[in-house]
This record gives sequence, C-alpha cells and structure tokens, in this order.
Amino acid sequence: MVNKTTNFVFNRVGIPRFEKYLDLASFRHKLIGGNVANVSTPGYRSRQIDFNEEYARLTNETDQLAGATTHPAHLPLGFHTDRPPEPDEIKVEEGELNSVDIDKEISTLAQNELLFTIAARLLKHKFDGLRKAITSR
Repeated sequence: MVNKTTNFVFNRVGIPRFEKYLDLASFRHKLIGGNVANVSTPGYRSRQIDFNEEYARLTNETDQLAGATTHPAHLPLGFHTDRPPEPDEIKVEEGELNSVDIDKEISTLAQNELLFTIAARLLKHKFDGLRKAITSR
C-alpha cells in the first residue's frame, strides 16, 4: 500500500518528468563537454542531440510508435523510452580541422546549464511543497 501511495504522490506532482528532464540535460552536458574537450582533435565529429525530441520520447509525448517488450531479453524498438539517446555526429567540412564550433558549443553549454538549474530549482520547490504537506508547516 505504501508503494502505491508513494508512486501516486510523486507521479501526481510530476517528479518523474523532472527526473527525466534532469537526466537528459546531464547527458547533453556530457556531450557538449566532450565536444569542447576535443576542439583541437583532428577529424573529431561534434556530437549533439535534439533535446526537445528526446524529452518528448522519454515522456511518451510523441506520435511515433515504439515496439513493445514482452520479455526482459527483448531489445527496445523504435521511439522507446528504454532506448538511450543517440547523438548525431556533425560531418567535418573539407579544409576544417574538425566539426566543433567552439562558440556554438559554449553557448549551448550555458543554455543547457541554465535549463538544468531551473529544472532543479523547480524540483526542489516540489519537494518543499510535499514536505509542507506532510509536516503541515
């Protein structure tokens, strides 16, 4: 009974969505950090993800189909929430060292950090509200 109640309370205030959002923002941050670290690596292909598309997939807010997994050994197919994000690689243009645009990467890094911070603060407010409801203070 406690598990069902806990799941209901957390799902009701949207905590699983924040968890997915923060996980995806963290994954994107690692990709951008890798791109920045390889800014002078010859032939390196910049990697990125479409944040909005991946978030829609993780929250099942998409019009694309996903295969059903009926056995633990099955592989997730299609637009499935169990499939990790697949980064796109940007082709290296002829005459360029690699495909990393440092200005774009730093800008995206700052934007991603801001989005992560806002989501983390909103999640903190959700937990503060739950704490107030539980302790009635």
